[in-house]
Amino acid sequence: MWVRKHQPGKACLRKGKGSIPRETNFPDTGGSLLELVLVVALFGTLTAMALALVLQSYQGVQLRVSTSSLFDSGTTALNQMTSELRMAGYPSAKLFYSSAVSSSPGLVATPFVTVTAYDVVFQADTNNDGTVEQIEYVLASGSQNLYRNSTLVNPNGTLASSMVTTLLLNNVQNQIQGTPLFAWDTNPSSTQAFPLNVQTIYINLLLQSSGSESGSTASVTLTATCPRMNF
Repeated sequence: MWVRKHQPGKACLRKGKGSIPRETNFPDTGGSLLELVLVVALFGTLTAMALALVLQSYQGVQLRVSTSSLFDSGTTALNQMTSELRMAGYPSAKLFYSSAVSSSPGLVATPFVTVTAYDVVFQADTNNDGTVEQIEYVLASGSQNLYRNSTLVNPNGTLASSMVTTLLLNNVQNQIQGTPLFAWDTNPSSTQAFPLNVQTIYINLLLQSSGSESGSTASVTLTATCPRMNF
């Protein structure tokens, strides 16, 4: 039997079914720079749209709040003016004896002392306490403030010290827009001269807010008719 000797330094190769493993190639799962830019741009656009909607909603709420506040303050002033103007000329001379009127002319209220487009002065016992007041509603030239001046009439007919109250501040637009605050009509059958023959005062109040967070200006127009109840 022949025996094959293994020579030192030489490898002994054998045939086999296996193969040398190759390096595994994984797919590229990372996004490109262009995709990243598109995502950022889309996110920015959606964020801007959402913020615009929120801001628009907030401004709408602020405008409604401003309009409501303007309406409330205007209505309060208008109600007071209407109530007092209807009492112009009360009490009249026919409620007193002629001797009482002669000795105390201040008992009788003069219906209207001054009537212009922006200034009305009249007398009345508005509190029903037996004391006549001379009341003036005035909107000065170029002013946006509506004032009420109240002066007590002494029994002898002279005027005491007056008190000034601000009814509306920085939002009356009648002078600015050239729209009369007051209009009137007279009694055609009256023999008295103007303004004693004025029987009805009409109020046209134009209000505008001085500014708000809404970015829009709130505007309100209020009107009233004030017939004299003691004509």
